[in-house]
Amino acid sequence: MSQVSLAIRGFADEQLLMRQGGLYWVAVDRTRDAEALALQGLMALPGQHRAGLLWCGFYPEQLAEALDARSGPGELRLFEVPEAVIRPALKSLPSELRRAAIAPGGLLLLMLPATAWRTFDAAQLQQWCSGLRRWLREQRCTLLVLCHGRASPLHGELIRLNEHLSGLAQLYRQDGGIRYQSHFWHNDQGVCGAREFELELQASGFGLARAEQASPVVTRTDDQRVYLAQRAVLEGAATLPEQWSVFDRRIDLLQQAALARAASVMVAIENDQQVEALARELYALRERCGTALKIVVREIEPCLRYRDERLLMACGANIVVPFGNPLSRFFSLVDSVQGQVWRRRQASGDLESLLERLRAPTVRGLLTPREFLSALEQIYDGASGEIEHQLLRLSVRSVLTVEHCLHQISLRRFGDIATVLNGEVYLFLFACRNDGLELALGNICRLPWRNLFSDCQPLAELEELPCAALRDATNLPSELRLAPERSEAARVRTEMSAYTPQRSRLAIMDYCK
Repeated sequence: MSQVSLAIRGFADEQLLMRQGGLYWVAVDRTRDAEALALQGLMALPGQHRAGLLWCGFYPEQLAEALDARSGPGELRLFEVPEAVIRPALKSLPSELRRAAIAPGGLLLLMLPATAWRTFDAAQLQQWCSGLRRWLREQRCTLLVLCHGRASPLHGELIRLNEHLSGLAQLYRQDGGIRYQSHFWHNDQGVCGAREFELELQASGFGLARAEQASPVVTRTDDQRVYLAQRAVLEGAATLPEQWSVFDRRIDLLQQAALARAASVMVAIENDQQVEALARELYALRERCGTALKIVVREIEPCLRYRDERLLMACGANIVVPFGNPLSRFFSLVDSVQGQVWRRRQASGDLESLLERLRAPTVRGLLTPREFLSALEQIYDGASGEIEHQLLRLSVRSVLTVEHCLHQISLRRFGDIATVLNGEVYLFLFACRNDGLELALGNICRLPWRNLFSDCQPLAELEELPCAALRDATNLPSELRLAPERSEAARVRTEMSAYTPQRSRLAIMDYCK
């Protein structure tokens, strides 16, 4: 009987086949990507196979219906694991699997959110994998776990379980592309170590990206020790090695760089009005010169936001050096990119869609639930992981009302939106890094946000929202309002008033000392 497989187009057999008795685990950030990978694997099964799908947290009817009558397993059994009993169900999984009655050689597909293992410590996770693998060997079945949702601590524990897992991989989106990172993979073809691939998703499923399939192109690298720099990045440095060429104007630098293939190109940026123009120039330069060119952008004045940095790197920069780094540190960072090959995805003619994805929508503030959901669907539709956003569910403290909390929130940036549903506040912050969330909440809340909300729960994707309820709720109570925006002058007056000397005896005595 043929082996079961992930069926990713373009992969060698040793990277995708799964053996009988094996326990394989693929962590997938997005639920929809997990569904696409599951469908692809099921459709690749021959008709004599029997398969079982155990799921929790979403409804797989569409996945089952998508299986063509001429492809896929001869029988597919669906088993739901209720969220309320997910932990005990996981502990008793071998006995639960007997109900699936999968014939030897069949495939068991377990699709659960990463949070299902939240309460498992390292020892419990190892025990669970070890016990399940023994049962799989006895039954001669293959189990593929497609764990959807981000869970870095869980993945860190799984990497250590290479003696109990037959394979471990990750599928995630980053820098405009789809990445598949295989940490280890055992099957009858042998053992594969760590590898990373770029994938593309088409109607027929995932496949190796065209850039990965292409034969290596021999590029001219005799200029790899050539350094082309805009004078502004050098802070007036007087002595430079003979391999360095310095240009006063960026246009002259880029014209020379267009003839290079592996040189280092150093460009300055001084204000945020230059970002989009520079992004277009870097995109054209990268498209012309290829991936061996090293492009370094140096921030001369503090002007770049997180979104701007990601845009420049998505368009061709190897590294963006932030403002404040001394010249010696800048030279060290230039050295650090030597030998690098730019690995980001750049599809010809896709620059405008990239700019559109990274451009904040022209909406902000408090929206009705339906408007809030519609705005998020537009933002997430086609998103390819170039930038992080923050989607939060905030629970109001019991001693406060929603009205009290909203009056302490001011959303000034385009793309920062909020709504209220069932007494909870849903907040979306456009282009906000996870490590910048604390600072962002401090900026939009007049009072410390922990004084307003008892819980702040990050939501990894839209599927974690109560979408049906949001869509049905078309209005907000008229009394709900965000804090009124203040002019810059009013803000300065308010802040300065805290430092105005008060005419009191104590103040005079302190001053006289």
